Amino acid sequence: MPNLTTFYIDNMVCDRCKHAVRQTAAHLGWRIKRLELGEMTAWPPNGERDHPRLRGQLEGLGFRVRTDAGGVVARIKGLIVDYVYDDLAKSETTLSQLIIADIGQSYPHLSRLFRREEGRTIADYYLAQRMERARKLLATTDERVSTIAYRLHYGTAGRFAAVFREIMGCSPTEYRQHGTYTPRPLDSL
Repeated sequence: MPNLTTFYIDNMVCDRCKHAVRQTAAHLGWRIKRLELGEMTAWPPNGERDHPRLRGQLEGLGFRVRTDAGGVVARIKGLIVDYVYDDLAKSETTLSQLIIADIGQSYPHLSRLFRREEGRTIADYYLAQRMERARKLLATTDERVSTIAYRLHYGTAGRFAAVFREIMGCSPTEYRQHGTYTPRPLDSL
């Protein structure tokens, strides 16, 4: 039986990404043992020693495939997107605690790694995801600003409004009244 191989896949940020990777790998004959955001462990098709077909197919879909541990950054991105978009989460766990528990390394180490690979901090990436979700919720729902602040893990509506104004140049209410929302791909934020 061919060797079990682990790939680190950048730009995997949601369940649709996992589905695309799963379908692509299965179509090429790979047997998946484990698939998480940013990482896949699988057995290659019989006799295949190199993985250019899988790499080429996935890169054609906008993913970046590696066999080194650089996928930790992709995993962190996936965790952040899950954290921002999971409306059912009622946990008091902070994002940093979630990242540490999932990856099993110290937060300062992960933070340095993320900054080195991405050219920005985990906090900057988290903020970009939160603001994109805030824009969408303000434009497509009539939820109160305080409810949106809670969904985006802000301690208070006032703090959310202050951050939103600083980034967007207007208050959440003004954005709702006059802003136009055009979705941006999550992996481009």
